[in-house]
Amino acid sequence: MNTIADRISRHLLKRIRRLAVLELYQRASDVGLLTINFPFGEKKQGIAWQVSGFAASGLAGDTDRARRLVGRALKRAPTTLHDGFVDHDGGEPINRMAIEMSGSEPVYQVKPKHVSAGAKPAQRKKARSVAIYPMLSRQLNSPSMFALLREFLPPPNPMQVAVALLIARAVGESVTDLDQLLDVLMRRNPVILLKIPVTGFERQFGAMLEEALIAPFFAELTDIRGDRPLSERFRDTRPEMRKRKIVTASGRNVSDLTRRNLTRYLSTAILGDAAPLVIVDETSAPARPEITAVSDIVLQCAGIDQALITDLLHVCLGIPASESCSIMETMCLDPNCLGVDDLGLAVRPGRTAKTVLGLLASLAEAAGADENEDDDKKVRKGRSSNPLSAFRDKPKNTPIDMILPEIEPSTDAAADKPNSVISGMAGEATTTASAHHVRSLRVEHLSGYGEARPWALDLKDDLALWREGALGWHEMSTKLMLSGPPGTGKTTFARALCNTIQVPLIVTSVASWLEPGFLGDVLQQMSQVFETAREHAPCIVFIDELDAIGSRGGGRGGDDRNEHYWTTLITRLLELLDGALKTEGIIVFAATNLPDRIDPALLRSGRLEKHVIIPPPDAHALAGILAHHLGSDLASVLASAPEHAEPGPERKATHTLLSVPVHSKSSEADAAAGKGSAHV
Repeated sequence: MNTIADRISRHLLKRIRRLAVLELYQRASDVGLLTINFPFGEKKQGIAWQVSGFAASGLAGDTDRARRLVGRALKRAPTTLHDGFVDHDGGEPINRMAIEMSGSEPVYQVKPKHVSAGAKPAQRKKARSVAIYPMLSRQLNSPSMFALLREFLPPPNPMQVAVALLIARAVGESVTDLDQLLDVLMRRNPVILLKIPVTGFERQFGAMLEEALIAPFFAELTDIRGDRPLSERFRDTRPEMRKRKIVTASGRNVSDLTRRNLTRYLSTAILGDAAPLVIVDETSAPARPEITAVSDIVLQCAGIDQALITDLLHVCLGIPASESCSIMETMCLDPNCLGVDDLGLAVRPGRTAKTVLGLLASLAEAAGADENEDDDKKVRKGRSSNPLSAFRDKPKNTPIDMILPEIEPSTDAAADKPNSVISGMAGEATTTASAHHVRSLRVEHLSGYGEARPWALDLKDDLALWREGALGWHEMSTKLMLSGPPGTGKTTFARALCNTIQVPLIVTSVASWLEPGFLGDVLQQMSQVFETAREHAPCIVFIDELDAIGSRGGGRGGDDRNEHYWTTLITRLLELLDGALKTEGIIVFAATNLPDRIDPALLRSGRLEKHVIIPPPDAHALAGILAHHLGSDLASVLASAPEHAEPGPERKATHTLLSVPVHSKSSEADAAAGKGSAHV
């Protein structure tokens, strides 16, 4: 390891050690061994620990007794010592300490007082107690307490140590002068690309960033796509600490982005608030040219090798490098396939070098078999020049269906051409046929949608002006929510809107978002829907069953154990809906049966601000529905109607149908449909 890599590794290992010490002191304060003071008024500014009065007097005795009492309070045993376990402040290995007291010598050095043989047993016991436990006049001081506590530090986390060693190696192989690295880090918006092909490196690196194990501050990670954080954590683990913002990008997540979206995300990050952009790529594929162009510095190295495993075992388990090397020479171990999580499974306290290396060899063999299987799947999958292959390449569980609009008919025959459906799960375009002549499904032909119908027709006109550049997207009303009982035609309106304004329709639902279950996967599903809509803008996003997402702060029977889960979902949806710039080119149409369960924030201005309630159909609406579905068969059906007398409502509906002209495409037919409820 060269000088730069050696300096970086020592620095990062000391930071790991420092965090372990701080967590140990916090644990000691929780059990009453230490007291916490805030010299500057709050925890974010700084913390000062000192030995508590109870511990100062209660532990001022025999060393072994004090060690047993501390271990019982902390519920852990002293750590096995080894050379790689370096103290964070003094830079020296931990040594067993002698308990000292304020203004006195160590207890074990106190000479017992001479007691005459003729003294009473009680006097001899009292004299011996004063000699060994002089607690009445002397107390344990804070430095001695800290030294005693550090004997109970847990061994280093092998995953954190492995990431630290990989970072140090990347810096050592990519930077010839540390001043060059410091110059980049001091810029307003530095962009650092860290490319290390080790599975699990991205997630562990993000977690260490948040815990101040890499940078000298606690970090708040923000993904450039608004996706899951790099650490894959969604709960703030240290809300009481002051944090700095770091924008991150995952090489795995940006690999499937289009060039347009990737450049937009990168430019927004580097031209926004003053914050570093850290791009971490654990894939073996070359970095994309857009990422290479934006990076101020590129830090890269190879994956895990035998030298790194040797250093890891020395730091975590105290195993000499010569012993590890001699064992690896006699066994077949290919560590290139190992991931960060594999190291965490095998490198455990109390295990010998032979045991650990044997486990790593079996894990590497299993990982290599999985990697070959994945490569075979990629070869069989192949690539297609079809423009719809982008949908087929998506995972099978992607809940995205895209419906293409019908082409404006020039003749009656053309009007009967059905919709084409592109399914993100099936990956194929399908076409359905009609058995009889029915009017094409358009908003102009629907009955009884109230304010939703003129809203759609106005949107059609505004969209034409927007395409010409005469109208801004923020000046248009592009978000609507329909509510009503099941079967009132909310989904039908979405398909009709697609045909009327001639833009694609993406069909999704809250239920399909929630299908994966895990919060990170659900958020990714939601973001993917809107990302697909941006790629095909202008486009309609139809969200069905919106009430399933619920409302923040209630509505689930008083059970708030999963409140964080639902609050995060609603917050993400608010982010996706908020602002004309984020949703330019995206028309959002939502449907619900229970509008009272919708979070009020979703209905505010700029989001689903237009709300139309659809009641059950009345006689006029039913007449329009039947006229639409019967189409050219309307005249023959009416001719077969019985002549006998009918009750009032049925007679009224029949007369309404009789008033509908046979040529159902005329404007008179639409007027005859009345102002009733929705088209079913």
